[in-house]
Parts: sequence; structure tokens; C-alpha cells
Amino acid sequence: MSPQPAIRGFVCRMILDGARALPAETQRRVLPRVPEQTLALIESAPRMGWVPIEESMKLTEPLHAALGTPGFREFLSTQAERMASYPLLQTFFDGSVRLFGLAPQALLKWSPYAWEQSFRDCGRLVYQPRQESAERGRVEMRLEDVPPLLLLEGTFAQALAGAFEMFLRRCNRKGRVELREQGPRATRFVYDISWE
Repeated sequence: MSPQPAIRGFVCRMILDGARALPAETQRRVLPRVPEQTLALIESAPRMGWVPIEESMKLTEPLHAALGTPGFREFLSTQAERMASYPLLQTFFDGSVRLFGLAPQALLKWSPYAWEQSFRDCGRLVYQPRQESAERGRVEMRLEDVPPLLLLEGTFAQALAGAFEMFLRRCNRKGRVELREQGPRATRFVYDISWE
């Protein structure tokens, strides 16, 4: 039996801490919808341990419903910023900046490695450059072999879009992240990311 799709404990905990830091009215629309056993699992999971993605979604789906897609992407972008400073991921981030400079394409090239450290059996993240210059750039990021569970509500796809938006912000670049493929018939998520 193969391992089930899972996410690192520290990632879930940062999302939960972020939810608890939301305004009280938003918290009241989110936290009561998360089962007590899910909260207990996230709180007790070792930082480098694994939390089943199905349990993580019991937190992220109410967040998505309460915040709406733009708000949820912004929330996850903020959490991704915090996650990038976690020691395991900071190592990849620092190495990428040393090798390629502080540029969106450098961070996006780095992201498949960070993905492998943060997610298990949740698909394979692929970087594909489309246009690179000193002034602007465009890349395609694909999450392939996505487990059916993650295709259902669009929450997972939007969370990943929020993480990509964080890379643009971290590099002080204006740009956009467009999700081109998702939905009930999709087997992957395709993002068109461009910046100036």
C-alpha cells in the first residue's frame, strides 16, 4: 500500500496559526467548521511529520469558503512567506538566490525542490520557462499527477497560486498568476506566471 497524500506538520501548523490570527469575525466563520480531531491532529503533529492532506483540507476548505478566492490566495501567499523562512525551506531559498539572484524565475525554479520537502504524493511540480529577460519574464508551472481528492473544490489549486504570488511579491515585481487548467476533468493544474 502506497503512502497517502500528505503535507508536513509545520505547514499545517502555520496555516492554523494564520487562521487563528484572522479577525474575530472571520475566525468565527472558519474555526467552528474544522473538526476538533483535525485541530488536535494538526496541533500534535511533529513539525517534520506528515498530516494526511484530507485532514489539512478540513482546515483550508473553510478558509477558502470564508475568505473567497482572492482573499484565500492572499492569505496563503502570506503563509507561504512564513513557510519560506522555515529552516528546511530557507536553505533552498538561500541557495536559489545565491545561484540565480533574487528574481521570480529563480524562486520558481527552486519551488519543485521545496515542494518535495513539503508534500508527499500530492503530484509533481514542474517549472517551464517561457520568456526570460532582465525586465520581464513568463513561466509555466505545472502540478502534474494530482490526486483526485485535490481536484475537487479548487482550494488546493488556489493555495498553490497564492504561493506563486508570494514569489513575485518577495522579488518586488508586479505580475500575475493565472490558473489555466483546473476543474472536474483536469488531472493537473497549469499556472501562467508573468511579471515586469
